[in-house]
Amino acid sequence: MSGGGTVLLTGGLGGSHLVPALAKALGPGRLTTVVNVGDDLDWHGLRVCPDLDTVLYALSGRLDRERGWGLAGETFHGREALEALGEPGWFGVGDRDLATHLVRTDLLRSGASLTEVTGELARRLGVAGVAVLPASDLPSPTLLALADGRVTGFEEWYVGARAVPSVHEVIVARGPGAPAALAALSGADAVVLGPSNPVTSIGTILALDGVVGALERVRRVVAVAPTTAATPPPGPVEHHARARRQVLAATGDEDSAAGVAAHYARRFPGLIGSFVLDEGDADERAVASIGLRPVTAPLLDPDGLAAVVADLVT
Repeated sequence: MSGGGTVLLTGGLGGSHLVPALAKALGPGRLTTVVNVGDDLDWHGLRVCPDLDTVLYALSGRLDRERGWGLAGETFHGREALEALGEPGWFGVGDRDLATHLVRTDLLRSGASLTEVTGELARRLGVAGVAVLPASDLPSPTLLALADGRVTGFEEWYVGARAVPSVHEVIVARGPGAPAALAALSGADAVVLGPSNPVTSIGTILALDGVVGALERVRRVVAVAPTTAATPPPGPVEHHARARRQVLAATGDEDSAAGVAAHYARRFPGLIGSFVLDEGDADERAVASIGLRPVTAPLLDPDGLAAVVADLVT
């Protein structure tokens, strides 16, 4: 493929499955990822970027696939010690994962941008052939207005409350997109909206100033459904699916391939050309009726999905 290659907009869990496979399918230097920062938070004075770290760990081969986040073989003695001192232990920073947050925080305090810091972390982790960019260099927190009247940060709801409390409204940040991310989008041959939460992972990126305008100039924009008709396995995928159902319901949309397609088409009319859904789903006709081109792929097989997506963008 000539030109600016492909840019993948992604969150953490969905992105961690697709990014390495798509990078392999496209070849070195042909993929850039723009990653959600709406989940970022300060934890005991350290800046934590859950989705960026998940993508970096996946690309470096260090991700704990069973949990869906953090480093493989991790221990949590630091968290246990904090709990023993009376601190809340709902947010699980691992002992080795802590090093990433320490380095990031030090670099940010030295004056580096989050884009520069992420590039340096990628280099130190051995990530090569794929550019990993934050969607914004500025704090852009996603807030949730709950049905009981409380307003909370995304991680407090998703991790601390296990995504159980009902969501009334999702409040996304409207700040500037990171210059490097906007430049990548403006020069892209194709953009893929990854198999991530369309509201709190992809929607948070699209809400940033300049992002949709850049996408409107891209020749090929492909969206991948984050959901399948199959029952998700127990563990992080099941938890993630519960969260997705909650936030889609808050926007008036259904947690299905057709529901996600309708969500994108209503909010961003004319932006997306092809919509990839699982080959076992029966939503092709519904997706076509929305005005998108349905394409089927094995969503639970990263290599098979990557092959289909690569064919669409090349």
